[in-house]
Amino acid sequence: MKYLGAKHLIGNHIARHMYDTFNPSTVDGYIEPFCGSLGVFKQMIQYKYKKYIASDLQPDIIEMWKKLQKNELHLPNTFSEKKWIELKHSQSPNALKAVAGFGMSFGGQYFSGYIQKHAGDSNRDFYREFKNSLERIKELIQKPNIKFYNKSYNSWNPNNMLIYCDPPYKNTVGYQTGEFNHDEFWKIMRKWSKKNYVFISEEKAPKDFKVVWKKNKRRTLNATTRSNKMEKLFVYIYGLAFSKMKKHNKTQKKRKLIK
Repeated sequence: MKYLGAKHLIGNHIARHMYDTFNPSTVDGYIEPFCGSLGVFKQMIQYKYKKYIASDLQPDIIEMWKKLQKNELHLPNTFSEKKWIELKHSQSPNALKAVAGFGMSFGGQYFSGYIQKHAGDSNRDFYREFKNSLERIKELIQKPNIKFYNKSYNSWNPNNMLIYCDPPYKNTVGYQTGEFNHDEFWKIMRKWSKKNYVFISEEKAPKDFKVVWKKNKRRTLNATTRSNKMEKLFVYIYGLAFSKMKKHNKTQKKRKLIK
């Protein structure tokens, strides 16, 4: 499932970095408060943490994941522009509205334009591709220790969890859950980091957050524009994650010196 901000192309790299640093025995579980299209979440499932929580404020996408998990997502055989327009004006939460709004919209931007119109001479069937993607994800999420919630990130009060946050990036467009308070977000990340192992994807962060991983990524912005951006993972320098990573790095250096 591809859309603006999605981490499907680099999700495995982010997941591996977090797992290598904090394996399942370290924490009580894994949580994503901005789970979106599960680009990172689906990669984390393979590492067998005690429990998995996927949460997002967008109601349609959570409804889609819940129904997919329960084998209750009934997809039509075809997906016309007429159907796309009909769903655009339907009420939420609606699983098929997520299929239209994200899966069948250009760049995955919520109802940015019916994507099949951009197929040109490629003969690509975007709906078939999307359905195949959902089928692959369905096999991964049908486990009793995986739960989906339609909640705002700031309603959670996690403890001893591995947390990955992929919030709306500052100075970007394409998110449809209202204005996002970035200052409040970083305050909450500082709070969470005292009792949890928190990683945050962003391009920039306050000075008391440090980059611990980065990778170049191509991003689709609109129908004609693409750009390369450096994806970064930040941790709070006074938090548990950074403290443990410093100790881990010192141990690794000592081992190299002994060798």
